[in-house]
Amino acid sequence: MSEDDVAVVRGNSEAFGDRDVDRMLSYYAPDAEVIDRRAMGLGAFRGHDELRRYYSSIFNSADAMREHLEILAVGDGVVAAGAELWARLAGDTTGAGFTTPYGMVLHLRDGLITLLEVYTDGAEALAASGLA
Repeated sequence: MSEDDVAVVRGNSEAFGDRDVDRMLSYYAPDAEVIDRRAMGLGAFRGHDELRRYYSSIFNSADAMREHLEILAVGDGVVAAGAELWARLAGDTTGAGFTTPYGMVLHLRDGLITLLEVYTDGAEALAASGLA
């Protein structure tokens, strides 16, 4: 297991939960790509400028967020993870928020994320990672 890759993935998750775009981007290669492979996915985004807009749009729609991350498998430059996001949308007067599961496969090189793929859940991500 590459502890360095896992530390990058965990750091990215913490920055996501803190809604800190600048800190998140410090974990991504300049030409990194995020691809949402879910049926109703948000698309594909490449490079820091597009990633900044993508993550900022998510952060601007929420008053608060927490991501629970579970590392499922680690290979040579690949990390499969399951996650659950709790978020409260901006303007939600109930305060209840909502929870949604998803999975991710992250590809890393030289300590940076080069590709992050989003899947419906951790099981789907693990299967797609080739690490199962």
